[in-house]
Amino acid sequence: MKRLVINEPGLFVGAKRGMITIQRKGEKVLEISPSNISQVAILTRGATISSALIRLLARHKVDLIVYSGLGYPVAKLSSPRTSGSIRLRKEQYKAQDSPLGAYLAKRFAWSKVVNQKSLLREAGRNRSNIDLSGRLLEMSRSISNIATVMSNIEGDNAGSVRSEVMRLEAEAAEIYWQGFRLLLPEDLDFPGRRKRFESPEDPVNIMLNFCYGLLASEVWLAVEASGLDPFAGFLHTDSPRRPALVMDILEEFRQPVVDRVVLRLISSIKDPKSIIEGRRLKREFRFQVVKALSERLSETLTFHGRSLPLSSHIFLQPKRVADFILGRESGYVPFTLR
Repeated sequence: MKRLVINEPGLFVGAKRGMITIQRKGEKVLEISPSNISQVAILTRGATISSALIRLLARHKVDLIVYSGLGYPVAKLSSPRTSGSIRLRKEQYKAQDSPLGAYLAKRFAWSKVVNQKSLLREAGRNRSNIDLSGRLLEMSRSISNIATVMSNIEGDNAGSVRSEVMRLEAEAAEIYWQGFRLLLPEDLDFPGRRKRFESPEDPVNIMLNFCYGLLASEVWLAVEASGLDPFAGFLHTDSPRRPALVMDILEEFRQPVVDRVVLRLISSIKDPKSIIEGRRLKREFRFQVVKALSERLSETLTFHGRSLPLSSHIFLQPKRVADFILGRESGYVPFTLR
């Protein structure tokens, strides 16, 4: 996905003669065709947009996403010209209360656990320190065992398996984040995984939460394009405040996309504390994070017999969920790197 990122206060983003224009203090600094991008991401509070820009973006079906300072999408503008998907959504709601729902809940969580295992196993194989390598490989085997147990849970609907699946997911996560800590620079403060609502103050968790927010918006757009209801999930319970299905599919991509980007970035920074102010990333570093994440999404990986950019795999996964729910496919293959 080609994304236009607005990260500087004071910029004016408008439209002129079919082109997106960006001005700073009245001077044009950039002009770009809407056909060359698929999303405009607003990462700053101080930017201004025009109604002409909104019309132009809608005409070209380019989404505009406004993010909070913590990286979570807080607003989205998109074209109302979307196709109806009444039958698919009816089948999606029915699936929640059938064995299909139990199956999907397990598959989403299983993929996350398998990707955790794969990241630690890959790191263990590439470490020259024998003790560290052994510890990482042992952790990956423990997580692999949990994945096997998880796939054998039985239930008649999503609700009947959810608590046990999440208990095992938490068990795997505890091991995974201990291993993740071993991959960070030794002198870096990492108190363990802290989610956004826990208001972490360390650079690793702040960066992780920021990137998970960006990734969530990517998945959200893909879910909407598929016709599925973003708020009707299988692993995560329905909530009017949280797009449960987006959170479900997001689980498949946390390690392959975000965790790997954060590990790369944090290892390249001399003073990680210099990238944050309070509980947020500094504005200048947010741009670097978005750039690194976009580059990762552009990398080509083979999955499901197709070599495609990661962003394309994200786009296709909700469609594969829809095909399974509608009975066009006999199973659902979640995204894993094994």
